[in-house]
Order: sequence, then structure tokens, then C-alpha cells
Amino acid sequence: MTNIYYLYNKNLDKNYFDLKRFADEELSFKVIENGTIIPNKRGKNIPGWWGTGGIFDAQGKFVAGSFPVEISDEAFEPPAETGKSSETVVYLGLFSPSWGHSITINLQSLWFLQSDAFKTEFKNCRLAYIPWWSGKENLYIGDKKSLARLLEILEVDVSALQPITQPTQFDKIVLPDRSFFIGDGKMLFTNEYRETIERVRDFALKNSTPTSSKKIYYFYGRTQTGEERLADYFKSKGYEIVLPENLPLDEQLNILANCESFASTLGSCSHNSIFLPNDAEVILIPRSPNVFTAYQQTIDQVHPSRINYIDSSLSLFGGVHGPNCFIISKQLKSFFGDKFDGYVTEDFKTFLEYVKDSIGKKNTVNRMARKHYGKFFPDFMAQLRRRPKLIASCDMPPDWQKKLL
Repeated sequence: MTNIYYLYNKNLDKNYFDLKRFADEELSFKVIENGTIIPNKRGKNIPGWWGTGGIFDAQGKFVAGSFPVEISDEAFEPPAETGKSSETVVYLGLFSPSWGHSITINLQSLWFLQSDAFKTEFKNCRLAYIPWWSGKENLYIGDKKSLARLLEILEVDVSALQPITQPTQFDKIVLPDRSFFIGDGKMLFTNEYRETIERVRDFALKNSTPTSSKKIYYFYGRTQTGEERLADYFKSKGYEIVLPENLPLDEQLNILANCESFASTLGSCSHNSIFLPNDAEVILIPRSPNVFTAYQQTIDQVHPSRINYIDSSLSLFGGVHGPNCFIISKQLKSFFGDKFDGYVTEDFKTFLEYVKDSIGKKNTVNRMARKHYGKFFPDFMAQLRRRPKLIASCDMPPDWQKKLL
């Protein structure tokens, strides 16, 4: 169940949350003879921040199903020169360094390693993957190597992994269907992806030990102004503040296995909710009111949980990746049953700090975010203008208010 009552513009966003993300289809695989795997690099017509990476068949046509997201078949060009190998390899795709992608797209082909076809025909084959950055072939993620550990938990033979750092033609490339993918214009998952995640949760439960808190707040921090206050508010409600980057994966899984209420701002941190027990409470704070990552909405439907989306931001600048600003909103206080007597000085200081920093870095206002804040933003600004001494004390740049229009 997903509760969007505490969003600034819940009626504007309702249809987005009504999308069904489960794809009830049977996955298979195909064998590409004399295909070539290319390493990751920037390419033309590539969506967002993605690089390239994928498979060309023997005729030099790009195999779209070998890329993590939907793209045109003409997006990539075949390599001019390739190395050659007489091996048969199983292709696992592009491995992103983002932890959110490590538990979504990086796992989309792993179902195949549990299949009868793999165990009877391809068990001794190398597992080809494309590292996001050349030089990171050891799956180094942060300082805990969490992706490598996740693969070990899923019983992937890490020693069989073969990073592709230059175009290489193989006698045969086994390409599994994806269990987490974009189709029909939306993010989808299959039962095979759910089973992959279930194996991680089973591992966590089997190896769990008691923890000090059943309520946790996952702290993100980067490009986010005011999250410290957000975390302090949750701490006052009995939540333990967790910095996941500082913990080994096994310890994180243990915390999540024992968790009854999980809170986080929306993004890679919030994606960890996929490892919570069934029916756990989940509190998600969007970075801005028009940014609901499709990855999270898909994760929300993998297992039954009590999902609550609560707006508590005032992010006007930048795009999906920030910068972001958080305050203690009326919506957040209302969720916890606290009385709201208006915004306090620290809310206004946080916002002014965020605006000053964003203007100094020449960030531009996100017009769509400005629209989605609706009447909330003018009301906030009206209260702020009644505090000229506070504004003066923050040494704001000239015409800063006009830059918000």
C-alpha cells in the first residue's frame, strides 16, 4: 500500500503512483554467435548520465536488450577493432557504481545463474560484465566493496567474472532476458527479480542478530542542505541514524532485517527498503515535489510494505541529482501527530543558505519543481519576508528573490 496523502500536490501525482510495475512474463535467453561486447564510454543519443556498453551481433547490429535502459538501435556504432576469444561467456551487463543501481539493474541478469539452462549448459563459462569505469574491474564500491559482497551472497562465483575493458568478439555470448527493465515507457520487474531479492533477504534473516533499534533513518547527505535537521527530527521520534556508506553490507542487511520502520530521502539510500521484512513501515522524503524516481516506485511493489511519501523539501534549483533543500514541513509534523505552529527560524536559515549557495554556483531554478510546489512556496516566502533582520543577517546576494521567479 502506498500513501501519498502527505505530498504537497497529491492530486497532481496520483496517476504516477497508480502504475503497476510487475511484468508477468516468462524470461528466457538467447545465444549470439560471433558477437562483440564493447566497454563503457559516452555515446550519442544516450539517455541521462548513462555511458554505452553492450553487444553487437555478427552483422554489426547493436543488441538493444544488452543495454540497461531503452535506447535506439542506432545509438551506438560498432567498434573499428576488436580482440577475439574462442570462449562462450554469459553476459551480465553493465555494472553501475551507484548503490541504487547495484540492487536494481546490476542484478537484472542474475536470475539466469539459478536456471536449469545455466547449470546444465553454461555453468563453466566466464561471466562477462562491463565495468562503469576502466580500472574499477574489482567491483570496488566505496571502501566496503558492497557490490562484490552482494554477488557473493547471491552465490555468484566472483572469480568467474570477466570485465570487458576493450571490444572483444566471442564465439558465443549468452544473453539472458532482463528481470528489471524499462518496458512500455515504465520501469518493470519480473518474478525472477523478486526471487533474486528474496534470496538476499533470506540470507539476512538466517544470519540476523538482535539490534538496538527497530526504527532507522538512512542518511544520504551529499548535495543536500538541511538533511541534518531532518535526521535530528527523526531522531527525536526514536529513529537511529545510519550512515550506510560506513557499514559493511552484512551489517546493513542485519539492520534492515530487524527494522520495523525505515525512513530516508528518496534515492540510492531509500532503495535499501527492498531488503526490509514484509509489511515494514517505509517513510520516503522526495528530494523535490516533482521527482519520484521510477526505481523506487518499482521497488515499492516488489514486496508488501506500508509506504508513505511525505514532502518536506524546498528544492528549487537543479534537477534529479540536486542540489536539494529540506525543512521540517507541516506535512511531516502532521504525519507524526505533532502540532504545526508555522516555520521556525532554522527552516528559513536553511532555505536562505541553500539559495545563496545555489546562486553562487550559478545553478538555475527548476521551473517544473517551482510549479509543483504550488501555493506552498508563496506562503513560505510570505512568512520569510516578514523577517527582514534574518534575511539581512544571511548576507544574501542582490536581487536573490527575483532569481526564484
